[in-house]
Amino acid sequence: MKLLKTALFSATIMASSFGAYQAQAAEMSIALNQIIQGLNPQDSNYNVDYAVANGFYERLIAFDGDMKLKPQLATSWEGNDDATVFTLHLREGVKFQDGTDFNASAVKFNLDRLADPSLNLKKYSLFKLVSSVETPDENTVVIKLSKPFGAMINTLAHPSVVMESPAAIEKYGKDIAKHPVGTGPFKFEEWVPGEKLVVVKNENYWDPEWPKLDKVTFFPVAENGTRVSMLMSDEVQFVPILPAELMKRVDGSDDYEVLEKPGISVWVMAMNMMREQFKDARVREAFNLAIDQKAFTQVVYGGHAIVPDAPLAPATQFHETQSPALSTDVAKAKELMKEAGYEDGFEVNLWARNDSTEVRMLQFLKQQLSQINVDVKIVPLEGATRAEKLFGASLTPETAEFDMVIGGWSPSTGDADWHLRPVYSTEGWIPNMYNEAFYSNPDVDKAIQDALETADPEKRAAAYAVAQKQIWKDKPVVWLAVNNALAGRKKGITGAFPMPDGTMQYAHAAYEE
Repeated sequence: MKLLKTALFSATIMASSFGAYQAQAAEMSIALNQIIQGLNPQDSNYNVDYAVANGFYERLIAFDGDMKLKPQLATSWEGNDDATVFTLHLREGVKFQDGTDFNASAVKFNLDRLADPSLNLKKYSLFKLVSSVETPDENTVVIKLSKPFGAMINTLAHPSVVMESPAAIEKYGKDIAKHPVGTGPFKFEEWVPGEKLVVVKNENYWDPEWPKLDKVTFFPVAENGTRVSMLMSDEVQFVPILPAELMKRVDGSDDYEVLEKPGISVWVMAMNMMREQFKDARVREAFNLAIDQKAFTQVVYGGHAIVPDAPLAPATQFHETQSPALSTDVAKAKELMKEAGYEDGFEVNLWARNDSTEVRMLQFLKQQLSQINVDVKIVPLEGATRAEKLFGASLTPETAEFDMVIGGWSPSTGDADWHLRPVYSTEGWIPNMYNEAFYSNPDVDKAIQDALETADPEKRAAAYAVAQKQIWKDKPVVWLAVNNALAGRKKGITGAFPMPDGTMQYAHAAYEE
């Protein structure tokens, strides 16, 4: 509550001056639903980190608002027929915010870091196939892989694959997460963890048309109603994660508007398969049958979501609808629990973040599982605490404290690889990636690997179909929802919008003239 009050106080001060000076200094404030974890996307698993970094860091290749590839620091690219060599042609005349040149050497520095296992960067797994990065001239980069990888270009567009100033990394080392230096239209000014982040106009940005704003301030505000109230009172002008139950309040206003896009985030409740009860496939199936996913999409998202029909969201490349579809059958769930020796149920804990939406998820799932005599102890955690407990270096499968955990994953490459591999492969076990169930199936691992080793789309599709079918059968998680991306924005602002992967864009935000 102390942090929230501080954010509100800071936002109120901002709002008091905002209206009077908007004409002289174009500023925008944004209310985030989570606390920022760090400012180094290359070493983060969090959408909130990627979202704020979009303004001060840039990628070689980016996505537009519909997750279609577009040039950014690379103006063009091509790959060889077997997808083992990729050549990128770089934008000329770009400088980092510390005045150093962006060039092929800088790209090589960044890609070599990402591909270096000794650095333990969280996004190493995206680049472990990189065998070498060559720079035939200052504006050309050639990436050579140890094996074919048809998803390489999409991987380069992942929001974590930003270009950081080599000079800044040399200067700050591991503290680069507190002192970001990129090529973006905004540059870092101040970060008070848990309270606010401030970025300001980069006067030397390579595109003279941008930015249109002088300053953007971010406030982490976990409580849904408070974020919307801040929007409606002009304390902030953009809420990138808008709670569905409050969207009518925004949509009915003359001064504010709702933005909505189909999402690619799949929300699940992972069951820790190190626990004896979750080693039993009958229990995992019972949990899926006990929960009414259609009701979940209504209670949590007000109907602005769909029930998953596969481990991947429909808009993800190589998604394949699975059979049978998810259904709710409490009677059958009770039978399975009895067969497994748990007719009287058992007690488990369930972790989630402490923001309003996830707390609602906790309460709903607790009620649903009580129908099969499972006593759920809900554990809402502050974002940084949850991150440390799940992804801290000291975590092992044997020492994990959670029984179940709620999480959403979006493959920000738009490709099946970056959903199935981090969430369902054995190599993806936390803290390495995002397999919170500690799920392991050799057939799934092989299928994922088979898909990595070919550039042929048909062969990749076939391999991912095998993986999805087996995962759907094994049910290491309870699939909950694929939610739409909802945001609230002050009318008259353009260029600030939600992305299907759960991040946002604000680099080209502007006030209409």
